[in-house]
Amino acid sequence: MKKILLFCFLLCLISCEIQYDGETKIVLTGKLIDENGNSLPNKDIEVTINGGGTLFSNSDLISFGKSNQDGSFSLIFPTPKNDNEISISINNQINQANEFQEKEFSVKKINFKNYKLDLNKITLYKKESITNLNLVLNRTSTNTRLENIKIEGKLPEFWINPNLLPDNSDYVETFYNVIKNQNITLKYTIIDYSNSTITSKEETVIIPINDTPVTYNLTY
Repeated sequence: MKKILLFCFLLCLISCEIQYDGETKIVLTGKLIDENGNSLPNKDIEVTINGGGTLFSNSDLISFGKSNQDGSFSLIFPTPKNDNEISISINNQINQANEFQEKEFSVKKINFKNYKLDLNKITLYKKESITNLNLVLNRTSTNTRLENIKIEGKLPEFWINPNLLPDNSDYVETFYNVIKNQNITLKYTIIDYSNSTITSKEETVIIPINDTPVTYNLTY
């Protein structure tokens, strides 16, 4: 019995190894800038191929480098055979603590067109320029609910996933990282079930952001 368990354990470890196409390379490019458009040189860029989310899944740090003097970077690495998640970590705070934020992209092979993914200009904000916006939801009727909450403005966007599917649950995001000293546009839809006919009303609110965290009461 012990031999069977050991065999199954080893088989699981082998099956969880990340497989690569040794003949096909993919290219990642981009340019790092600050909020004023200035180039950010010498910032860490790391590419990790994630396993599969199983108990024994692993991950490979497949490529790494730094942005050059004009903030540009270019990394080349082998293509994973399967549909693995590819994590792109920029300015990883564990390896490089400084005044700028960290940013991470989560992509897949489908995001690489002709074996290349260009992230274009990536803005890294200073950590001291970032504050928070917290929405306090005040529901005045059991016959109403909120949908399609989104904010527009300067956002640090610590994590970006272009393949993320829309969230169809009733969960409403109420905490946001935002940049100081700007006006944030808050858009949302109120669904009303009070009458036999369900109605929806789109609302837009401008929220001033200063130097300190902001709490906004959203009544619906």
